[in-house]
Order: sequence, then C-alpha cells, then structure tokens
Amino acid sequence: MEQQQSRCYRSPLINMMKAAGWDLNSATESIEPGRPHKKYVFESYIYQRMFSGRELSKPTPRGLSESIHSFMQPTYFVRVRVLKTLRKLHAHFLLKITMQESIFCRSKYLILIHPKMEASFFGNLDQRDYVAGGGHPRTGFYQAFLKLAKPVWILHRLAYSFDPAAKIFQVKKGSEFSDSYMESVLKNIVVDEKGESPRVGLMVMPGFWIGGSVVQSRVYVSGVKVVESRRRFSGIP
Repeated sequence: MEQQQSRCYRSPLINMMKAAGWDLNSATESIEPGRPHKKYVFESYIYQRMFSGRELSKPTPRGLSESIHSFMQPTYFVRVRVLKTLRKLHAHFLLKITMQESIFCRSKYLILIHPKMEASFFGNLDQRDYVAGGGHPRTGFYQAFLKLAKPVWILHRLAYSFDPAAKIFQVKKGSEFSDSYMESVLKNIVVDEKGESPRVGLMVMPGFWIGGSVVQSRVYVSGVKVVESRRRFSGIP
C-alpha cells in the first residue's frame, strides 16, 4: 500500500517541479550525488521524510548484516495479517480523522514540502500557512499527499499492536546487497559471479521487523546488469 501511494505522490511532485521550471538533474544531484534513476531518488526523498521522527521504534544495531540472521524470513501469514489490518484501518481513516492523525499529516507535509519548494510551485505560501494553522486544503496536490500520509500513519499505529512492537531499519549506501532483508527496485538483475558483490546505491524505502519476520527494505542496487524482459506475442516465436 505504501509503495503504491509513494509512487502516486512522486508523480505530482515531479510534475510540479517541471511546471515550475526546476532542473530535475540538479535537484536529483542535490538529494543524492551520483544520481541513480531520478524516480527512485525522489521516492527515497519522500520515504526518508515520511518515516522520520519517533513515531515508529528504530533499532540501532551495529550492523544489519550481523543481526539479520536472528530474524525469520518474511512469512505469508504476517503479510496477510498486516495488509488486512491496514485495509480496515484505512477505510476507517477515510471516514474520520482524529486529532493525532491530523497533526501527523500536517507535520509531515510541512517536513516534506520545503517553503522554497512550495513558493516555486504556487507563487506563495498560502497553502503552507493554512496547513500550519490546522487546516487540510482541498487542493489536488495536498489531497494526493493525504493519500500517502494516511497509510504511513496507520503503519505507525499498527506497529505497537505486535509483541514485540514492530521496528524500522535502514540500509546504508555501500552496504552489500542481501535478498534476505533487501528487495531490489530493479527487476531482472544479473550479478557477475566473478566480479564484486552488488552494493546498495540508494535506500528507497526502509525495512521493518514485524512479529519476528522481516519486511524487506527496497533498495537501488549498483554493480549489476538489468536484463530486459521480452514479451511473447501470438504468432511470434
């Protein structure tokens, strides 16, 4: 759910940048030098700010590669349980926004959208002032943000329904890639067995430890080749 909403908000954010005359290459370079694919840099930018703060417990182990083996692999049961609960809570959220939820969404918007960014988009800070004052604008840009913020808030609250509570982990750039706790955003990757081990070029989304299972972090992998999949059509060998 969070992946879909992040991608949905990534598009209007990039579109607003283009409309405002931003140099996307320069913007990408300022966020992440070395520039992996732009869309992943902006998606990472969104996630880093949406999961900042203390709403979700953050473990600080010495090294993920050392600690990850003490956790089980992702299980179907846990994933289904989480998704079903998220959907129920999301439906409830759409009907009613509590005070805490409102504060969370407004604070995340103010963190995610910098004043200079908003001024370049709209020519003023009226929307920002309205949000800071406790309002939720009905503009398309802000409503798209709410669709992203709501599931993130739900995940924060859901984290404490597990025993022990769910925890978030981050993967550092340059870490060795391991599919035990990472998922590559690039599909059909091929690793050169004779070359160096693939490394994390960028963490797109953090990972989670939930009920003894691992929900993999999504990462952009460097040092690999991507094989394009070929579709087969009727009558074509």
